[in-house]
Amino acid sequence: MLIYQRKVLVKYMNIKDIARITGVSITTVSKIVNNKTDDISSETIDKVMAAVKKYNYTPYGLARKNNSKNFLIALLLKKMYNTNLMINSLVEYLGQEGYTLMLFDSDESLEKERINLSKIAAKNPDGILWEVVSEKSYESLDILKDAGSKIIYIDPMGEKENTYHVDYTNMGYVATKALIDKGHTKIGCVIKENSHRSEEFAVGFRQCLFDHNIYYQSDMIIPFERFRPDIFKDQFFSGLVCSHFAITQKLLNQLEMLDIHMPLELSFISLRDDVREAIDIAGISTIKIPNYEFGAFLAKRIIALCENKEVEEGPFEYQSFVESQKTIDIPLAMRFPKITVVGSINTDYVLYLKDFPIQGNTSIASECVILPGGKGLNQAVGAAMLNKEVSIIGKIGKDQEASTICQTLSNHNIEIHGLISSSKVKTGKAFITINYEGESTITITKGANFSLTEEDIRDQMRVFENTGICLLQTEIPMEAIREAARIAKLYRATTILKPATIKTMTDEDFQNIDIFIPNRKEALLLSGKKDIVTAGRYFLTKGPKTVIITLDAEGVILLQGEEVKRFAAIPVDVIDETGGSDAFISALAVKLLDGLDIHQAIEAGIIAASFCISRFGVANSLIDYDTLERRLIHTFNTK
Repeated sequence: MLIYQRKVLVKYMNIKDIARITGVSITTVSKIVNNKTDDISSETIDKVMAAVKKYNYTPYGLARKNNSKNFLIALLLKKMYNTNLMINSLVEYLGQEGYTLMLFDSDESLEKERINLSKIAAKNPDGILWEVVSEKSYESLDILKDAGSKIIYIDPMGEKENTYHVDYTNMGYVATKALIDKGHTKIGCVIKENSHRSEEFAVGFRQCLFDHNIYYQSDMIIPFERFRPDIFKDQFFSGLVCSHFAITQKLLNQLEMLDIHMPLELSFISLRDDVREAIDIAGISTIKIPNYEFGAFLAKRIIALCENKEVEEGPFEYQSFVESQKTIDIPLAMRFPKITVVGSINTDYVLYLKDFPIQGNTSIASECVILPGGKGLNQAVGAAMLNKEVSIIGKIGKDQEASTICQTLSNHNIEIHGLISSSKVKTGKAFITINYEGESTITITKGANFSLTEEDIRDQMRVFENTGICLLQTEIPMEAIREAARIAKLYRATTILKPATIKTMTDEDFQNIDIFIPNRKEALLLSGKKDIVTAGRYFLTKGPKTVIITLDAEGVILLQGEEVKRFAAIPVDVIDETGGSDAFISALAVKLLDGLDIHQAIEAGIIAASFCISRFGVANSLIDYDTLERRLIHTFNTK
C-alpha cells in the first residue's frame, strides 16, 4: 500500500479549536464531521469543512466512528501501469481539498483484490475509487458493508451507479474516422490480446466502418501477437490504427523490414498514454489517452460524494483528436485516377439448358448456378481484375445476398464506401436462362437497384474524387444516372454509358455522356433508325463524342466525328454471352485510363469480351491483367 499524504499545516488541532475558528458550537462541528448535517445550512457546512481540511483535524486521532471523516481516499487499481498521470492528478486535486490518497494494486488477481478490500475496509476511508478486475469483483462488496465509504467504480462494462471509465470505444472511432476522411477504406486495427482497452477500441473501429458503409471483415482486426510484417500487403491495407503505443514501436520495427514508407504507402494512428508527453513518440500520429483528466474527474466526483454535494451527472467525457498528421495521408492508390462504377448489383440465378422454355412445356436445366452479378458489379470486377483502383456506387438490401456481394467486392479490392444498404428493399435479383448456343434471356427484379435516387448519388459525392472514368448502366433509375454523370463531369471524369432494359432516352439523358455503348438492338430501338451507322450518327448529335455499337459475332463499329470504323470479333465457341458487353467496357475503360487511344482500347475490349463469353458465368469469367496483356501483344504483333 502506498500513501500520498496531504500537507499538515497545524498539529494537535481539536474540536474546540475548530468550533472557535468557525464561530459555531462544538456540537455543530461534531455533526458535520460525522455526516449528520440534515439540520445545518450548506454555508455552515462549507465553513466548518474548510477549517477541518485546512488544519488537518481528525476526530479523536484516528479512532473514528464509521460515519466520521478522516479525509482518506483509497484507490484500488486493477493493475498499476500506464496510470502515473491519473495518480498524479488524483493526488493534486485531492490534496487541494485536504484529502490523502491510499493506493492499492490488485495485479489483475481477484484474490489479491479481495485482500486489498479487507485492508481498505480496516482503514474506513471516506471514499474508494475501485477499478474492478472483472464482473466477479462485485462478489466482494460484502467486505465493505460496514466501512461506510462512498464508492466510485472504474469499469467499462459496469452498470452500477457511480461507475465511470475512459471511453476507448470513442478513441477507436476517432482514429478510424481520421483515416476514412482521408479516403482510406482498407483499414486494419492492431490490438493487444486479452486487453479491455483493445476490445473497446475495436468496437469503435467496427462502428465507424459501419457508419461509413465500409464492409467489415473479421481479419481486419489483427492481434499484435499474431502480426506478420507483410500482413498489410496481403490484406491490401492502406491504413492501420493501433490501441497501444508500446505495440506501435515494435510494429514499426517489423514494418521497416519491408521498407514501407509512412504515410506514402501506409497511414498510421496509435493511442498513446499521456505519460509520454515529454518523450519522443517516433513521429507517429497519435490520440492521447486522457489519464490526467480522468484522475481530476474522479477526484471531483469522490469529494462531492463524500461531502454530500451535488455534482453534475453524466459520464467522463473527453474530446479525443488526432494530434498530428505526421503519418496520415491519402491512400497511395488515390494519387492515380481510378474507375468509379455507378450501377446495378444483383444476385444472378443462372439456368443452363438446351433450348429456351416454350409456354406450356417443362424444361430441364443441366445446371443452376447462383453468382453475384449485375452490370455495375460485373464492370467493377472486370476493371479491378485489370489492376485498376475501382470504387462502386449502388444500392443493396440488408440480407444474405448483400453479404455475399460485399464479400465478393472486397475480395477483388473494390472500394465499397459508396454502397448503400437499406432494410426497406431486397438486393436485386436477375434470372438468366442460357441455351447451348450461348444465347441468353434475362429477367430482373427491381429490388434495391431501382430505389437508388438522386439524393443517394449526391450523398456519395466524395466517392467521385480522383475518378478518371465513370461507368454507368441503365439498370438503375435514369434520374440517378443523370446525377452521377453530372457529378462525374464536375470531377472532370470521362463518362461511359451502357443502355439496358430501357426503350426510350431523352436528350437530357445524353447530357454529360462522353462515350455511348449500345448493342445492335439497343441502338436501333433507342434511335428509331433502321441501320446502325445512321443510328450511331443520331446519337452523336445528342451529346456523346464517341459512339461504339457492339455487334456480337460481327464485331464492333466506332463512330467518332466523321470517322466510321469497324473492328472484327475474335471467333470463339460461345458458352455464355451474358457478360460480353461488361467485359468489353471494363477493358476499354482501363486501357483509356492507361493512355491508349480509342482504337487500341477497343481491341483490348474485344479480347476481353471473347475471353468472357467462351466461359460460363460473368464475374468469374472476366479476363485478368496478365492474360489480356499477352493477347494484346500477340494481336498488335500480327497486324
